Amino acid sequence: MDFKLVFYICGILAYTVTSQRLAPTGTCADNAFDIVFAIDTSSSIWKPDFELELKFINDFTEHFDIGLGPKQTRIGVVTFADSFYLQFHLWQNNRKDLLERALNRIRHRAGRKTNTGDALKYIVKTMFTRRFGARSNSIHVAVVITDGKSQDRKKTLEYAAMARKAGIHMFAIGVGDAIEFRELEQIASFPPEEYVFEVDDFQSLDSMKHVLANKTCKGHLQDYWYTGSPQGRTGPATPSGTVPPKRILTTPPTTLRDVTIEIPEKETERARSRLDIQGDIDPRLNVTNCGGKPADIYFALDASNSIWPIDFKKQLKFVRDLISMFDVGPKKTRVGLVTFSDRVRPIFDFNTKQDNSVLFKHMENITFMSGRTKTADALKFVHEQGFSRDVARPEVAHIILIFTDGLSKRPHETAREAELAKRDGIYLFSIGIGMSVERTELRDIASDPDDDFVFHVSNFSVLNTIKNILAIKTCAIEPENFVRDQENLKCPITSPTDLFFVYDSAQLGIPRTRRITKFVYDVTSALDMDAGQLKVGRLMENCLSSADVYLSGQRVSMDFDGIDFPDSRRMIRKLSSQGFARSYGARDYAKKVAVLFLDDGMENLKQASEEIARLRETHVMVVTIGDTDLFTAASFSSRPANDYIVHIPSYKYLHTAKSTLIQKLCKVFAKQNLVIN
Repeated sequence: MDFKLVFYICGILAYTVTSQRLAPTGTCADNAFDIVFAIDTSSSIWKPDFELELKFINDFTEHFDIGLGPKQTRIGVVTFADSFYLQFHLWQNNRKDLLERALNRIRHRAGRKTNTGDALKYIVKTMFTRRFGARSNSIHVAVVITDGKSQDRKKTLEYAAMARKAGIHMFAIGVGDAIEFRELEQIASFPPEEYVFEVDDFQSLDSMKHVLANKTCKGHLQDYWYTGSPQGRTGPATPSGTVPPKRILTTPPTTLRDVTIEIPEKETERARSRLDIQGDIDPRLNVTNCGGKPADIYFALDASNSIWPIDFKKQLKFVRDLISMFDVGPKKTRVGLVTFSDRVRPIFDFNTKQDNSVLFKHMENITFMSGRTKTADALKFVHEQGFSRDVARPEVAHIILIFTDGLSKRPHETAREAELAKRDGIYLFSIGIGMSVERTELRDIASDPDDDFVFHVSNFSVLNTIKNILAIKTCAIEPENFVRDQENLKCPITSPTDLFFVYDSAQLGIPRTRRITKFVYDVTSALDMDAGQLKVGRLMENCLSSADVYLSGQRVSMDFDGIDFPDSRRMIRKLSSQGFARSYGARDYAKKVAVLFLDDGMENLKQASEEIARLRETHVMVVTIGDTDLFTAASFSSRPANDYIVHIPSYKYLHTAKSTLIQKLCKVFAKQNLVIN
């Protein structure tokens, strides 16, 4: 199929599915933009990373016609650390070469604070005024780039709200693991799916320049002006102080119920004139059960806050109709399904009774999640655990169909997880829905060729137009070697290694401790302990103190006042002082590896993570279960965190992570040098 993607950027522009990027300078030349950047220059940012911020701005401006003309774009820059620092106003640097020189002159402050609030105050009160170069007939945009939370959150949010009320489109870009996403959401315009971005590091900023340029160019064409939004905004005001008569929507509800939308007649006509983005298919096509050909198929459905509940229901109905076209059964086609936003929520897997009535019953109970679009986490879970060698069949095709309506929060991570899945012989279909999807990411996710594996429709109502062709493409896939099934899980251990499994039975409780104990048994059974290189231990006892009160002697009420509940700090101290001590059998010359289990019910994890410094010469692997914050897990694990963290959504899926943990342990066993945390 030959797909077309339509983006309303600076008017209506057409792109083919093979185009990679915006055209260079002048793409947005038909509209006047006033764009101000507020960039973090605090001490947490190294000078080379600060220079990458400046390069990002310079590359971003390639998409705009820079100058002082009525249809040209003006750029201003403010930096912030202990205070704000004006670099240049909008009326300065009226040529691209002058702008580039001005950017090169900006120096890194390396301040001790992150005073985002003062920068926003200056932007809204001074930068966007006529005296300093802002125009009443231009589109006002502010872009905040930061690597951490602001010093004075109240002030930051106060002036961000003032900026939005003044009609400024607010973009927020968070860099690294120390950002606070909730604050970015409150700084940015609504919806956050359009205005908030996260990247892993400053080098990854480069991948965002085209995306941000797209979003910036189409900012003035926003159709949605929300009332009663989480940030209490009613849309930007015009110079006369009135809100333009746009489409009126209420805040997206969080339950699956119908939503009333008031659409003026003029807007309806405008919507009809737009092109639907959909597959060029023959509606007479009909598919029935793929001829009984077996496959293992996983659906991953976007449930982020950019999707309205009524549209989420349409997505579910489409998937149900698609499943009905396959010959589902334990020895035929098996189906799994997850939804994702901030976290991954498994609905059913290949171990669920493979009968349509049973699967559809599970789908009836799906609740809407809301949150960010963490596509990478969904791909990682389905790849590593959904298609774990413990549950997937090596002799059938392995297929993932992932649905999304927008750019994922970490595009680099999403592309990496998709590539890892494809290397393991899994075929990926990407189905983009709506005008906010990023075509490059759809192709990064999907298998090749794009014509077979990338689909894009204009809205949820027309999903049904690709049902038949999607089923045909899925049915046409032949099994490919499943790479992990070819690997020998009994990886060779060539150097002396001491391995400890650590889990806090006092905090976990008996049922969860039993599940983890069974899991540890399964993992150790697959490791080679006969050759003498590997020694394995376990720490799990973390007893209560002052809990038992006996009858000997006279007791007072104070004896029953409380219990000293232990936390994980004691376990880590114990691992350091006893587990890896020579007197307890550890070998001084051996590599030290610890596998630490954490779940969302454990307390004082932040304080416990500080104890990891005691394990300086230990590789620390972390298995997280449930809604444990992955940033917290990273504070325990060795680096790089992706090599040392295994995340499992619930205890129900613990068994599916055995192969993943063993593979990561094998990589650690193969390392030549100790990792120093």
